[in-house]
Formats: sequence, structure tokens, C-alpha cells
Amino acid sequence: MLYPFFENTRKTLQYGLLWVVYALVQALVFAWIVPLPFLTLLVDGLIHAAVFAALGILLWTVLKFGNFQVLTVYQRLMNHFALALLCISIWLSSGYGLLYIFFDVNTAAVFIPFMPIRGLIGLLIYVQISQQFMIALHQLEEPVFGLQEEIVKDETAIAKVTQTEVLERIAVKSGSKIHVILVPEVLYLQADGDYVQIITAQGKYLKEQTMKSFEEQLPENQFVRVHRSVIVNVEMISRIELYEKQNQLLTLKNGQQIKTSPSGYKALRMALNL
Repeated sequence: MLYPFFENTRKTLQYGLLWVVYALVQALVFAWIVPLPFLTLLVDGLIHAAVFAALGILLWTVLKFGNFQVLTVYQRLMNHFALALLCISIWLSSGYGLLYIFFDVNTAAVFIPFMPIRGLIGLLIYVQISQQFMIALHQLEEPVFGLQEEIVKDETAIAKVTQTEVLERIAVKSGSKIHVILVPEVLYLQADGDYVQIITAQGKYLKEQTMKSFEEQLPENQFVRVHRSVIVNVEMISRIELYEKQNQLLTLKNGQQIKTSPSGYKALRMALNL
């Protein structure tokens, strides 16, 4: 699911149209400073727009599954800096490489002096679309926890009827070995693509299972989903402190720090009777 930018045809067309507009604007600006026909400048703009559009889809995937929200400010800045540098490098090298394919060497060489300007443009584009993607991720995250709060009473009633089995231990296969983890020993669980990382004081274990299934099977009075991608053992929390305006930062007994979402913190307060 590529929500919210690529979930359906309408969203995809809007995304593509933005890049066509960018290509046209770039061609109009370059027409004042580059001594080439407008059609050539437009093709150049479409090439670079298409490359960055493809990079944008990959960037969405990285931001969606990279768990940026649980990182510290410094870690997020460093990761964004590395991603921006990588995106701009791929964009420029691919764009200029395609220019040499579509045009003759002399025509393509005319654009080389403008590479620094393109680099700055690429940085601005990266900042803009990464901000939009992070906002979209936040909007995607909130309904999940909002829904959890709205139906918590109904889930309790259903649980009494269906008697869902509560996990007491988790078996994880690693090669030829099978590790048996007692649930009280789990510090927290973190989503990792199609897998879930189970973190204990002894180490990390990777299990092919969904966060939703763990959320349903773990003891609800002991494990709380404090973030879209994190479920925490509340008995392993040693400190809760304010972090960046409305967010909270949990410090576990092993020193690990985890950032909560606003809705996740509400669920945690309910579990702790705060």
C-alpha cells in the first residue's frame, strides 16, 4: 500500500502532473540563459523531472519503512542529509547521462555549467517532498491509534467472547536453531518491513509476523503500541519525558530510548492509569 501519494490513479496522475509542471517551469527559466531551442530545454526538463519522480517513489518507501519517527533529531538530520546527497547524486548523474543519449555531445555539454544550480534545485525539491511525505506518514499514523482508542471497549467485550489466546512465549527460528523467548523478557517489538524485530536484553530476534497480530496476542495490560511501528513492554519503562513539543520519549531499563506518537502516548497513559 503506497498511501497517500500513489494509492490510486487520481493521486498518481496528480503526482505526475506536478513533475510535468516542474519540467515546463524549468524550460521557461532556462530559455533566458541557455542558448538552445525551447523544445530541447523542455525535453531536458522532462528527463530530469522523470528521474526525480522515480526517486520520489523510492524515497517514500524509505521514509515509510525507515522508522524515522523513533530516531533522535540528530539521527534524523544525518539520515536526511545522506538521503538528500544520494538522491541528488543519482538525479544529476542519471539526468546528464540521459541527455548524452537523447542529444549530441555538444548539446548535452551546454548544460554542464548549470550542474551546481541543478544541485541546489534538487536539494530544495528533496526538502519539499520529504516534508510532504513525513506529513502524510503522520496522517497515516494517527487514524491507526485513533481507531484503537475508539474501539478499545468493543475489543474488550469481543475478547471476553472469543477468548483470544494470550502469548506466554515466542518461538523464533534462526537457521537450524529455535529460540524460545518468554514474553515478560521482551523489551519492545519494532516493525521491520514484513517482519517484526523482538528486542530483549539478550539480543534481537526477527520473526515473520505482523505487528497487528502481536498487538492482539500480547497481554494488553502489559504491552502498548506507543507508535505505528513500536510495541513496548510497559514494565520495562524506567522514565517518560517530554520530547519535541507534544511528543514523549520513553527510556527503557536497558537505556534504550523510544519516541511515542501523540496517540500512542494516550494509549500508554490509559495502560498506566495516568
